Amino acid sequence: MRLTVLLKYISLTILIASFGVTSTVAQNRSDASERIPQVWSVSFEGNTSFTGVVLKSQISTEAPGFGEKLKFWDKTGFEFNEKEVKRDVIRIRNYYQRRGFINVEVGYEVNTKNKPWKRAVIFRVEENNPVRIQNVEYEIKGDDKDVRRVWESRTFGRAQSQHSYQQGNRYAIIKEPEVVGRFSDVIKNLGYAYVDVKVNAAVDSAALSANLSIQADLGPQTYIDSIQVEGIETVDKNYVLRESSLHRGEVFSLNKLQEAQQELFNHHLFRFATISIPAQPQDSTLNLLMRIRENEQRSVELLAGFGTEDKFRGQASWTHRNVAHRGHKFNVLARASFIEQYVNMGYQFPYIFNTKSSVIISPFGQHLLESNYELLRAGITNSFIYQYSQNLTGSASYEFTKNKELSRQRDISLPDTTLEYDLSSLQLSGYYRQGYGREQEGWVIQPYLEYSGFFGFASFSFQKVSADIRRFTRLSSSTMLATRLQGGGLFHASSDSLPSNIRFYLGGTNSVRGWYRNELGPKRVRGDSTGFNTYVPLGGKAMLGFNVEVRQKLNFLIDGFGMAAFLDGGQIWETFARIRQRPIQFGIGGGLRYQSPLGPVRVDIGYKLNPTNQDLDIYQGTNYGNAWNRIGIHFSIGQAF
Repeated sequence: MRLTVLLKYISLTILIASFGVTSTVAQNRSDASERIPQVWSVSFEGNTSFTGVVLKSQISTEAPGFGEKLKFWDKTGFEFNEKEVKRDVIRIRNYYQRRGFINVEVGYEVNTKNKPWKRAVIFRVEENNPVRIQNVEYEIKGDDKDVRRVWESRTFGRAQSQHSYQQGNRYAIIKEPEVVGRFSDVIKNLGYAYVDVKVNAAVDSAALSANLSIQADLGPQTYIDSIQVEGIETVDKNYVLRESSLHRGEVFSLNKLQEAQQELFNHHLFRFATISIPAQPQDSTLNLLMRIRENEQRSVELLAGFGTEDKFRGQASWTHRNVAHRGHKFNVLARASFIEQYVNMGYQFPYIFNTKSSVIISPFGQHLLESNYELLRAGITNSFIYQYSQNLTGSASYEFTKNKELSRQRDISLPDTTLEYDLSSLQLSGYYRQGYGREQEGWVIQPYLEYSGFFGFASFSFQKVSADIRRFTRLSSSTMLATRLQGGGLFHASSDSLPSNIRFYLGGTNSVRGWYRNELGPKRVRGDSTGFNTYVPLGGKAMLGFNVEVRQKLNFLIDGFGMAAFLDGGQIWETFARIRQRPIQFGIGGGLRYQSPLGPVRVDIGYKLNPTNQDLDIYQGTNYGNAWNRIGIHFSIGQAF
């Protein structure tokens, strides 16, 4: 009897449990079927003139990226909206038509993927043949002398051969502002401030051809009659006009107007500067309006940071931007870290023979504490700086310094090092940057030449040449390829033994990251009474290094967050004769980046691919190192000065 009751109880329990499981499964299936459909992928078919990446930037429908798909805890967003997909069809069609494909056909298809809430959106494009430009004519209206002057201008001829509306090209309506702007700028630079440029097009939609007429109404040639300056408080108007290089009576030029505005904007006295043409009668005289906002005459700046190389670092500066109301700049700067303590004063004459030229006189003192030497030096640098354009600057400097080099351990003498010496050198340097804005793109080139031994004041004479070449290539909106090549050499040295501070070094946070600061290359043994202690770098007369880094933004996780993968390499050679004896060494690794409110945060881990015995702390067959000798860990927060 008890056994029968027990079996009935067990059967009832199993039935209830089975019902519960069945209910749960059914509920999960119900949740999955009731889940709001999401766009899981977006693709294009039939597009040949424009890539899918370009077309995706024109539509509203968006699919989650790889990182978003991994966020299982957050499945909101990217909801499928068929009305929006239909609007995207119109957007794609308009995009093509504005670029010459007037007969384009666009459709779409929506498929369900492996789960009922996942949608794959496919846009199908049939481009068909575009409208082609059959003929281009040019018409210039104005006085005969002015018309002849424009026709004979090289810049106008160059614009004719380079604009987008060339015979045989697609007739893209969207290119019209670009063409109008190109010809307007060229003619304005010839002095015609009120030129009016138009493009008239006769389109044969059946023949898919277009005949264009580019027309320019010159108006009068204009001359600067007056320049009004607003917003100045402590600076004299004549000083502003001198810094702009604009003069009454000269022929108007749009380029010169823009250069003048840039010169004023870059000047240390001004925070803001614009130059405009106010409303006025359109005759041969031209009145300009400058609006200026001055910087504070005196300011204090404090900066701080932290890094694995220099530990804590700080910088303080005081600046006076208008000494004696003559536009001269005076500043005092001090910075300190566990590696370097530095102080200098600088006095800048901002105008020598034009607004692009300046001279800076700067006495300084420095204490440098490296792993292989300690340096005390004081001197003065006189620099002539010429800013040829916004992205090209050159400088010529004369520097005289008195130096004292000390051993970090007094019971160990530094080989090939002069303890006290003077340097008298001429230094030539340049800086070219192709792109603008906060994020660098394009080329950055920095050559450097130093000739020591001037006026017979130097203890050593030598020639030092180096170059740093960088290239920033955008692979996508969130991916950047950064490459760098640097090299240098010391030539015609009066002595085989040069001070440590003059030699080349590699390794560290901003160099070959598998090694710590200056540690790549030849080394010497540092020991004590117990024997081997460590290796310290020797530096060398020849240097070659490179960096290849892929930077990926991860803003979908945290705004300002990113990661990088890199391959670094290089070598230091004691002399040119030893180049064949020491091969290039490589380091590979990755890191994280974050733009924090305190400044950029950076963590990199590099791994030595082909270390030497010295890199691994192996001395006379005995291994004094460990696994960490192959790894370089670099951390930095705040600005690197």
